[in-house]
Parts: sequence; structure tokens; C-alpha cells
Amino acid sequence: MFRRVCISLLIAGFVLLLPVAAQAPPEPPSYTFVAEWNVPRAQWAEVTANFEKNSRPVLDRLMAAGTLTGWGSFASAVHSVDGPTHGTWFSASSVANIQKAFDELVRAPVNPAMESARHWDYYLRSITSKSKSVSAGSSGYLWVNSTKVQPGKGGEWRDLWEKYGKPVFDELLANGTITSYSVDAEYVHTDDPGWRHIVYTAPSADAIDKFGAATQAANQKRTAEERRAIGDSFAAVTVAGTHRDFFARVVSYAHK
Repeated sequence: MFRRVCISLLIAGFVLLLPVAAQAPPEPPSYTFVAEWNVPRAQWAEVTANFEKNSRPVLDRLMAAGTLTGWGSFASAVHSVDGPTHGTWFSASSVANIQKAFDELVRAPVNPAMESARHWDYYLRSITSKSKSVSAGSSGYLWVNSTKVQPGKGGEWRDLWEKYGKPVFDELLANGTITSYSVDAEYVHTDDPGWRHIVYTAPSADAIDKFGAATQAANQKRTAEERRAIGDSFAAVTVAGTHRDFFARVVSYAHK
């Protein structure tokens, strides 16, 4: 017994002596709170005006103080019968800072256009995220690609995305085509925990075109057999027919 313990300790000590560079440093935690509303069309302009007057100053101040790492306000560009028309998000590196922001925002004057509107929230944690600095008040576009992963296949799906998707996102972030990206899952589960949301922001509609061209070019570099194998790999870990997209115009936003 004593011999087995000693051997185990020696193995553990050897592992600790391995070069730190061999392990990728863990990403700092990132949480995002998303609030969405379905507002009647006649009140859309009122929603934006109220946000700029009452909510944005709070978010600007919290970001300047280091409480938040980013925020944004958006209006849906492709509408559905029951989907959101408008929304707000804010991100932070801790649950405590998300709650600080939430507590301050709920003290802001109530937007009359939203008092009777249908409303729902999402509390997300990023599996991975990166962003460029964006000054407060910038506008752009938001794209969310959502897919449900099969139970127990989350790790396999992430490995596939990091191998085939992440390099393109990193390149587009580096050259300024996109200003942020993240892969998010619900932190507070209000839906199936298998959902994964690939999210990115872009500074213009032209950038959306460049994003599409870059992903298509990356795919065309592969052989037909490689493309088929990649498609089969993703199909093996996701739930068929669950893919959905959300596309919105970002009225104003900021990133650190």
C-alpha cells in the first residue's frame, strides 16, 4: 500500500514539473445577461429613445468603472411571430458584477413601451470569447447561430468547433471584420441545456458579407471528402433540425 502511494506521489510530482507552456491558459470567466422584448411596431422608436436616455448612461458608467466588460442594445432585423423585436445585453467577468449592473438598471425609469410587452431573459456563460475594443455608442450588427448538442456530446462539439470554426473567427477578429465572438451556453437554465450559441458582432453590413465570404473560402480549401467528413462529424453530435439564426441591428454597443 505504502509503495503504491509513493508511486502515485512521484507521478503527480512529475506532472507538476511539466512545462506550463504545454497547457493553454484558461480564459477568464465571462457572463452575459440578455433581456428581450416583443414590442408593437408603433412603439419601436420609443424603445430606442428611452434606452439612450435612461439605460445607456448607466451602462456607460458601469463600464468605465470596470464593472462591465461590454454592453449593447439591438433591434431584430428578421422578425418572427413570437420572437423578440428589441433587446439589451451586458457582460461582466463575475456573477456579482452582473447583479450590480442589473440592480442599477432596474432602478432606471421604466420604459412605457415595454410595460405591457412580452419579455424574457437569458443568463449566459461563455465557453470561449474574444473581443476588440469598441467605443461606446458604436453601431453594427449581431448574429447568433444556435444549435442543440446531443446529451453528453458537449466536449466533442466544442473540439470540432475549435478545430474548424475558431481559426476563421480568430482571423476575422484580428483583421477587424468582426469586433467580438463567443460561444455561449445558458448559465441559468430556462431551456434545454444542450443549446450552444455562436455569437458575433460586426461593425457594418459589409463586414457580414466579408464574414460569409471568408467562411466559404475556408470551406472551399478543403476537398469534397473533407467537407463531407466535417459535416458528418457535426451531425453526429448535434440534434437534427435544431439550427436557428438570429440577426439584429445593433443600435449602440461597447466592448473593452
